[in-house]
Amino acid sequence: MKREKESLSKISDLTEPEIPEVSEEVWNAIRRRIKEFEKLGNNGATKFDFRPFLDLKLEATIESELAFCISTANSSAKAGLRFQKLLEDKEVSMLETEEIGELLKIAGVRFSRKKAVYIVNALKKFQEIKLPEDEKARDLLVKEIYGFGFKEASHFLRNTGRKEFAILDRHILRWLGVEHKCMSRKGYLEAEKRMQEIAFKNKLSVAELDLLVWFSKTKMVLK
Repeated sequence: MKREKESLSKISDLTEPEIPEVSEEVWNAIRRRIKEFEKLGNNGATKFDFRPFLDLKLEATIESELAFCISTANSSAKAGLRFQKLLEDKEVSMLETEEIGELLKIAGVRFSRKKAVYIVNALKKFQEIKLPEDEKARDLLVKEIYGFGFKEASHFLRNTGRKEFAILDRHILRWLGVEHKCMSRKGYLEAEKRMQEIAFKNKLSVAELDLLVWFSKTKMVLK
């Protein structure tokens, strides 16, 4: 408990990082991505266009986005996008574990067998729950969907139009100056609060700030 309190106080005492400066082209890509997220959340489907950063366009559904967010844990965003592209013409909720595992493997996603099990179970469970409109949606996802931690649940909610959740991957945490290994729930919420404060101060949504920082680290606007 003492170590946890010390960790939280260190986060609040950190020097505020500088907001990355980017071109208008990058800002336009970030704004377009936010609109794509909103459309996915509102309509249940959208078309993502990752050009000029990645020569890829894909049609996504809520189900394929759920599968994508599980696929990217401890793997690369590009591999996850390749996997989601392979799901494009399929009824995702009807796929068997072996089929999903093979698609994950083809796309180069790490831990394909384990994630295939997670994805099949998540798709079934997702049909049974109703997400609230507030922050309790994330707690419900973490509780009900095996394979979802706070980062993965935040990722899914952000990608379906919720702008207040922070996806605290290693790029964002390093920018904040926060140790990213073995982060507890309290630590995650404290770091997220820091992200929210910085976003508010700079008149940005957390989703915009996330994409902005992620671009500064990777030179891409993905998701």
